[in-house]
Amino acid sequence: MTFNIKTLGCKVNTYESEYIYSLFIKKGYVFSEENADIYVVNTCTVTNQSDRKSRQVIHSIRRDHPKSIIIVCGCYVQNCYHTNKLDEIDADIILGNKDKSKILDYLEDYLKNRNKITYFYDMNKIEFEDMEIKHAHNRTRAYIKIEDGCENFCTYCIIPYVRGCVRSKKHEKVIEEARTLVNHGHKEIVLTGIHTGHYVDGDYDFADLLNDLSKIEGLIRIRISSIEINELNEKVLEVIKNNDNIVPHFHVPLQSGCDKTLRLMNRRYNKEFFKSKLEEIRSIKPNVSFTTDVIVGFPTETDEMHKESLEFINECKFTRIHAFPYSDRYGTSASKMNGKVDGNIKKQRVRELIELSNKLEKEFNSKFINKTLPVLFEEEKDGFFIGHTPNFIKIKTKGNYKINEIYDVTLTEENIVNGE
Repeated sequence: MTFNIKTLGCKVNTYESEYIYSLFIKKGYVFSEENADIYVVNTCTVTNQSDRKSRQVIHSIRRDHPKSIIIVCGCYVQNCYHTNKLDEIDADIILGNKDKSKILDYLEDYLKNRNKITYFYDMNKIEFEDMEIKHAHNRTRAYIKIEDGCENFCTYCIIPYVRGCVRSKKHEKVIEEARTLVNHGHKEIVLTGIHTGHYVDGDYDFADLLNDLSKIEGLIRIRISSIEINELNEKVLEVIKNNDNIVPHFHVPLQSGCDKTLRLMNRRYNKEFFKSKLEEIRSIKPNVSFTTDVIVGFPTETDEMHKESLEFINECKFTRIHAFPYSDRYGTSASKMNGKVDGNIKKQRVRELIELSNKLEKEFNSKFINKTLPVLFEEEKDGFFIGHTPNFIKIKTKGNYKINEIYDVTLTEENIVNGE
């Protein structure tokens, strides 16, 4: 039988889908881009738009492949369970955010009796669900999921409700998985999780894990998918300072550059703390780039507060900004707040952030023109080789290169890719 996997959302979902793919292949199933017998949809619910995309993907598969078996899992499904909206999901097997590693067991049960399967857990009463990837399919950069769950409860965020409590993979298993991936040719590994920097395994913490991973022979690049600014503590920064294979690129979600909004969001820092941390990291990693997430149109955000946020973001000199219009998530504190911002105003503020992001990216990248940096090439497309520098500058160039190899490349206006 043939299968296909549709993945929406974050790098955690990407990792989990990669693992599900490996399970199917190991059992003898064949991946098919079109007209698969089985479709797995790993969903996202971080915004209302994510919900819509998840629904659209599920509906289009059912419409276009009425005889196929549809398995849905992930955050959107878990949220539908909490909000009693599972009737929105037209699928044969419906799971939440647990038992993704057991999808084939559920599939075999379904194939025997053809009875619809729906299964959920209390996400605050489960342990870390172990998965291990030995080789990342069709990707040079390999992900390792080291942690799941979040307990920060930012007022706008539904994720703690659908991902559950913080839980982590045993550090021995993380290190072994990293070694396996390196032995299969991967030169860069991305550590990912819902709340990555909150990784903990008894007395063993995130800094300990970074330090041990940095000692793996052949692991040239270690990248952190996302980390909260207040988790870049002195112990973590000391490890980053002393290990060159931890790349000088950090995705640190800001969410707002206005202290009043940060308090309403229940973010656990203020602008002064955030900026001081960026400066501290720049002092130990001079070529470092910072990317970030920002929400516009949070309840009560005025034009003046938005302007304050823009000015602070400009001061921080982020390399790239992922801009999101605020989205009401049922059950969160922010969804009950007054002072909702008009949708057209939110769209305009997103446009302003994107313009600022493009300007800041060009400013940062231009500093490296005529400088030579190592580039890990990840794909070849239309005669061009595409890859990234350690500080995540995207390069597109022609030449005598090989995929999954690192080359010293002199950066030019022509081979630097901005705005993608």
